[in-house]
Amino acid sequence: MRWRVRPIKTMGFTLLELMLALSLGSLLFALLLRLIGADLRLGQAMAQSLRETSRQQRSLELIRAELALAHGWMVDPPLSMRWPCPMAGRRPVLAIATQAHDPQARGDRVIVYAVGPAPDRIWRGQVLMRCGPGYSLEGVPTLQGAFQNRVLLDALPQDSGVGFQVHQHPFLPVLELEIQQELPAASGGSRILRRRLAA
Repeated sequence: MRWRVRPIKTMGFTLLELMLALSLGSLLFALLLRLIGADLRLGQAMAQSLRETSRQQRSLELIRAELALAHGWMVDPPLSMRWPCPMAGRRPVLAIATQAHDPQARGDRVIVYAVGPAPDRIWRGQVLMRCGPGYSLEGVPTLQGAFQNRVLLDALPQDSGVGFQVHQHPFLPVLELEIQQELPAASGGSRILRRRLAA
């Protein structure tokens, strides 16, 4: 009896199969990286929206608190040479009187909110600027101290008429405040972030 030795078949891949598997794996990896990148951009855009919405809300609350202490206000006031801060090309939108003898907000102790060009290149686009006093540790404006210009918000749309708007109610002593910012969108381009508040 003769034993027949069968040849052992080796199981393996051909070079073509290896190249095809490698190409398919690279394609799937590239697609996965693209999806992760898009997810990260979307997450960054959402985080920026939340951050800017919070800043808008704080700015509107500050204005509302100052209006509650006001002796008067003027919407879209003409420029006054007596105001404590220079406007530097910015358009005044709201002037708040801090003294009882100045209800028209024309004196030298007036809080002014203005929209226009940024004072420095670190800011994005147009800015909402506040000319006013600092606050004490108790959260009360120190009206006897120096008044200074401070940027509240940046990235307002280039059209300076829409970044910060104040509308007087026709019959009631109520103001509607609206802030808009133009922020980059996750998909490219830009988007408008808007916040309103009645004061």
